[in-house]
Amino acid sequence: MKTETYDKLKKLHLQYKPQEFGKICQKLLAISFQKAGYSHIIERSIQGVDIDVANEKGEKYAIEVKTSVNNSVIFETKDAYGLQQRKKDGYQPVLAALELKMFSSWAFIKANDLKPGKHHINLLVPRIYELEDIINPLFDQAVKEHFKDTLDKGQKYLNEILIKGGAEVRE
Repeated sequence: MKTETYDKLKKLHLQYKPQEFGKICQKLLAISFQKAGYSHIIERSIQGVDIDVANEKGEKYAIEVKTSVNNSVIFETKDAYGLQQRKKDGYQPVLAALELKMFSSWAFIKANDLKPGKHHINLLVPRIYELEDIINPLFDQAVKEHFKDTLDKGQKYLNEILIKGGAEVRE
C-alpha cells in the first residue's frame, strides 16, 4: 500500500475500536471489488462469510477478511466452515489478510485447505497474486476517496457507498 494509504488507515485505527476498524477495512475492500468491476457483492457485518463477490467472467470468491497490527491473523473454525459452505455455491474460499504496517498490502490466500489457527500472514500460501495485483491499487484509491467521510461517519457512510454501487449490505 502507498504511504498515504498507511497514514490514513493509521488514523482510522486510532479513531475506531479494533473490531470496528476491521469492519471499515472490510467495507473498503468490498468497495475495491466494486471498482474492479465485480457486479455481485454481498458484504456482511453479521455472522458468516464477510464478503461474496462475483463478476461477469464467472469469477466467484467467498472472502473471510482479517486485519492485524502484528504479522499474524487467527483463522477460526467458524471461518473455515463458513467458507466451505459457500464453496457449495461455486465460490472459491479466500482469506484476505492485511497487516497494518508500512508497505504491506492485502494478501489473498486460497483457503480450500487452510487449517484453523494462528497464521503468519507472509507465510500463508497459496496466494492469488493476480487478484492482489488488481485489488491492492484499487484499495489505495478507495481509502483516499473515502477517508474523510469514513473518519467522520464510520461504517454507516461506507454502507451507503456500497449500496449506491449496487452491493447488498447485511448488518
